[in-house]
Amino acid sequence: MVMLNEEEKKWLNSYRENLYDRFPDLVENILLYGSKARGDSRRDSDLDLLILIREGDRKLKKQVASIGIRPSIGTNVVPSIFVFTIKEWERLKLRKSVFCDRIQEEGISFA
Repeated sequence: MVMLNEEEKKWLNSYRENLYDRFPDLVENILLYGSKARGDSRRDSDLDLLILIREGDRKLKKQVASIGIRPSIGTNVVPSIFVFTIKEWERLKLRKSVFCDRIQEEGISFA
């Protein structure tokens, strides 16, 4: 059960719209994971997101994440955003990464 308050829902919708507006055809998926996705978050829990992009370098991945950080300033939303290319994500899955396994188990798509 997803546990997002109204401010977090508003932020997530805004971030998603900004991503698709600024980077059309780049974002493959947006996954919420962690305590907010599991339904066991506390008031001080952050909002864990994994953004999968079709391709990109370190600079582009930083831009994708920063679009979400700026709007959270001055709010109670604390985003923790990781950005991976599909190729990087597939390599993690092949390596049986615990991080990858966790997201596959509990991740909720908001694409």
